[in-house]
Amino acid sequence: MPSRRSLLLAAAAAAALSACQSTPIRPASRPIDFTSFGPIVMNSAAIDFVDATRPAGGVVHVEQRASTPPIEAMRRWTAERLQPAGRTGAVRVTVRDASIIEVPLPTTGGIKGYFTNDQAQRYEGRMEVEVTGEAPVAGGGSFHGTTKAIATHTSTVPENATLYDREATISEISRRLAEEINARLDAGIRKDLTPMVVR
Repeated sequence: MPSRRSLLLAAAAAAALSACQSTPIRPASRPIDFTSFGPIVMNSAAIDFVDATRPAGGVVHVEQRASTPPIEAMRRWTAERLQPAGRTGAVRVTVRDASIIEVPLPTTGGIKGYFTNDQAQRYEGRMEVEVTGEAPVAGGGSFHGTTKAIATHTSTVPENATLYDREATISEISRRLAEEINARLDAGIRKDLTPMVVR
């Protein structure tokens, strides 16, 4: 006849298995897109995108773990928000930084640490984007303008965070960076590149 201890262990195992089986499937991350904002129509014959990022050494880069990495978000922003509508002139979007790095945090050790759920990693995101425009102006001469935007966002995760939770955090940082850059560049283009903005 099974002992009381054996029955308790069996019940605990069954409960754990039941909990695992009943865990709902988490939905996939929504893609980052900018179509709801409408295009910024530019008096330009071309819109160029330049990836000038240079990953820093000595740190752990995790931006590629985002569902939409920051650099891909900016490619999408360029395609969806800037629309050429001229015969001459050019607009260039240069991404100088589109990084998310992982920084380990100190955690509690020993017996106390076994019962403590510290924040274990900090994820630091940074995006720097420059938009330049050149076009001839009526009466001769030419216009040259530049606007720049920088966005940062930081978040931490606890020791018991799952791989899904960590990647969801990284994806959310990418989203926050893209949203802030979108707002800053929208305002900056309309202010600093006014002669080239059709609407």
